[in-house]
Amino acid sequence: MSDKFTNNVRARLYKQGYQGFTKDDYTTAAIAVECDDLDNPTKEQLSQAVDYLREKATNRLTVTDEPVEETFLVGSEDAQPEVESNQLAVAESENQIVLTDLEKQALVADIAQGAGIELKAADVKQITVSIASTFASRKELNEAIFNALVHFAREFKNQEVSKIRRKADEIRQTLAEMDDVAGSELTQIKQAMEATALDYKSQFADLALSFAGIID
Repeated sequence: MSDKFTNNVRARLYKQGYQGFTKDDYTTAAIAVECDDLDNPTKEQLSQAVDYLREKATNRLTVTDEPVEETFLVGSEDAQPEVESNQLAVAESENQIVLTDLEKQALVADIAQGAGIELKAADVKQITVSIASTFASRKELNEAIFNALVHFAREFKNQEVSKIRRKADEIRQTLAEMDDVAGSELTQIKQAMEATALDYKSQFADLALSFAGIID
């Protein structure tokens, strides 16, 4: 599984039109920018790694003035070097852009990070589910990722609003129950006070009759 450093650097290079780097290229870039923790690279290290690999790609394509001799080897077609799988993460065929799931996740994470949005790994996977794997152009690809991020943000907002409403309903219900309990207790206190008053009144009446007998 690719690390965060490789995914982010590959995504940035792809958006700038560079691809075809090997795993060793990314490892060399990480060493060059002194990125010891590949799962927690800084933005500065990512930018430096992109510049490093762009320059490396430019140097590979430099045209020299020296004549080149064409050499034909027997069985050369059978001796083609094996291409690493990570070089095929993004392929353009017949003017189409083809992405793997890991490449889509890397692009989503990179674009979100550039916009100042922190996403969990689970969020990134959830967002990429709705993104297709084949696009006719980079503009179409960028629009698809942008729309997926906007949809995710709206869903997140709706979920948070629903949580707040549920909490508000719970608070209102609790307050209503407290009012009911308080009302019941006040009624009981009132009834007890009235009973006490009647008791005192009865006792006072009996005492008055006793005094009246003594006076007579």
